[in-house]
Amino acid sequence: MAKKMRRNLVLGLALSAGLAVTPLAYGSDAGHGHGHEAAATAKAMSPAETLKAAITGNDSFKSHHDRHYFDAYQEGQIPGLTVISCADSRVHTTLFGMDPNNNIFIIRNIGNQMATAEGSVDYGVRHLPCKVLLIMGHSSCGAVKAAMGNYARETNGIKSELDTLKPVIAKDDGHGSFDERWAQNVERNVDYQVNYACKLYNDKVTSGEMAVVGAVYDFNDIYGKGRGSLVITNVNGETDPNKIMNDPVLKELGNAELINHVSSKAPAVKW
Repeated sequence: MAKKMRRNLVLGLALSAGLAVTPLAYGSDAGHGHGHEAAATAKAMSPAETLKAAITGNDSFKSHHDRHYFDAYQEGQIPGLTVISCADSRVHTTLFGMDPNNNIFIIRNIGNQMATAEGSVDYGVRHLPCKVLLIMGHSSCGAVKAAMGNYARETNGIKSELDTLKPVIAKDDGHGSFDERWAQNVERNVDYQVNYACKLYNDKVTSGEMAVVGAVYDFNDIYGKGRGSLVITNVNGETDPNKIMNDPVLKELGNAELINHVSSKAPAVKW
């Protein structure tokens, strides 16, 4: 059972796997060249309509799951995958293509950061049977874009969480187009967070009890793997795609899966 769950988690990583804040940080070009058509056709709902949609959806969920579906986690949880994800509404556990219930312990914050959610991550890593800590950035990340510019007029709460991205942006040499730099900074942020986690959980990583994996959920097809691909860019601090492909953590993946889900865009840096 445990072996099957681990394999499902690995396959979930292989098969698939911004920020909604005020316009001050992002302006009218929040998508920055991506998804304007879809955004233009989206229907803005009232508070009452939004709540109605959530309740209707919950009723549908209940109708498709009898009471015994919940038996496995009445008294506890056993997720093998802990995910640090951005709070962006375009990034959800459905991208893994598996039931997240009792399988995925997810922490969401702006910019998928360790520093602003360390306690939550500690719980997933120290108190649950976590085998993979997945730090997942995403294409067109609004938090990274905001951190690249002037966000001084934002609220104190937003500013404090964007401030923790300053070490990432400091590695941006300013070369290339804005979109190219943005994409690289998204990946750099993942690398920075992986480095942070590897130091914090060095005992588990060194013993092989747990792996820290960095990835980018690419719904813009920046990496050329297809829209919606989960692109692995870092394993335990290693960012060379050729070395990542040979890492034991990826040994269950076939050649096609490795080619389609491992890549890198950002030059290696020392943190």
